[in-house]
Amino acid sequence: MSISVLLVEDDRDLSEEIASFLEGAGFAVTCAGTIREAEGLLAEPRDLLILDINLPDGDGLAFCKEARNYVRSGIVMCTGRSERALRIASLRDGADAYLVKPVDPEELEATLLSVHRRLRSGATAIPSQVMPHPWHLDAERRLLVAPNGVSMLLNAPEALLLGTLFGRPDRKVRKDELVMLLAAREAGYSSHRLEALVSRLRAKATASCGLKLPLVSDYGKGYAFMESGRLL
Repeated sequence: MSISVLLVEDDRDLSEEIASFLEGAGFAVTCAGTIREAEGLLAEPRDLLILDINLPDGDGLAFCKEARNYVRSGIVMCTGRSERALRIASLRDGADAYLVKPVDPEELEATLLSVHRRLRSGATAIPSQVMPHPWHLDAERRLLVAPNGVSMLLNAPEALLLGTLFGRPDRKVRKDELVMLLAAREAGYSSHRLEALVSRLRAKATASCGLKLPLVSDYGKGYAFMESGRLL
């Protein structure tokens, strides 16, 4: 089976060059040009992640640190910046290796193989719950993707509910705020209708995705999403 690689690089020519070489070496490569695009593609597990630091929509190092909380991929930073402090910060914040561009293709291949080998040798020692894959919500298409990769289509109130939760740092929101948001779309929305919406959504997720939706009541004051959730 090929080793899957997500290459996050905004220089299209360089991205195509690296991808072509790695595919010739037997890797299965998917390319992304932005952090947002990479987040969406990480809904599907990847063996390895090659990540630039300077990206159009954010800092690759910050993304590396955040991604390490929920991905099990090996992460190789591949950037034109060679500062010692940056290399140290990258390795401390979750990268498994750090290469400076222009990188020798064979060195990149060898580094990927080395990282993948180390991860495989230690895989049995890492409980699966340590770095769970997140739930993803594509708000525009109203599509919820579960950690197992199964997706389900949401109606407008369901998408609004989950979008509000996913957009909060603590993934919590008050009931009265949700009722107000839902009432703005449909007159007469009440707390009882919200509770019914949540109940149906939980059952729908179990039936469609085969997983329990981690949407819980927050001591009667509101709702909380108890696992990692990301907006696309």
